Amino acid sequence: MSFTLIIGPMKSGKSLELIAQATPHEFTQRQVLYVQPKANVRDSGISSRLGVNAKALSVASLSEIALPFDVIGIDEVNMFPPEDASIVETWLKQDKAVFISGLDLDYRGKMPPIMHRLFQLKPDEIICKIAVCDVCKKYRAQFSQILHNHKPVLSGLPLVTPEDGTYEYQARCRDCFVKK
Repeated sequence: MSFTLIIGPMKSGKSLELIAQATPHEFTQRQVLYVQPKANVRDSGISSRLGVNAKALSVASLSEIALPFDVIGIDEVNMFPPEDASIVETWLKQDKAVFISGLDLDYRGKMPPIMHRLFQLKPDEIICKIAVCDVCKKYRAQFSQILHNHKPVLSGLPLVTPEDGTYEYQARCRDCFVKK
């Protein structure tokens, strides 16, 4: 079928776009499955900040998915291990429709390993979302900044940093993003 990759910073509407892209398939004869990583402790399903939600299977790896589906929507893909990209490749070869959303850059401005692998699968469509900068309020925020005690964290965090209140997350534009 097809492969759509939805990327962008925090607060850019990636989850909303994922649900919007996959939902029309729910009105067909196709089986639709939504998936999110177990590491995402913020939500019990896929939730946009605008209040649009979808029930989702929570897994540590895409290899755990045993349910049948024709269409899959995967949120927060940046929290999955890079080797899970090979599972996505298998689904594409099986003619499944795959919709994936996630951060294209981490808090350091570097691409998560799974994103490298997904780009190598050559998505049919890449939707790049942007947000409003939490600092200067301009509508061109392409980066996600993590702060601790109101100061940018520039290194030392694990690949997956849960939203448990320890850190503050901000969307930032090129001018306001602090890089090491």
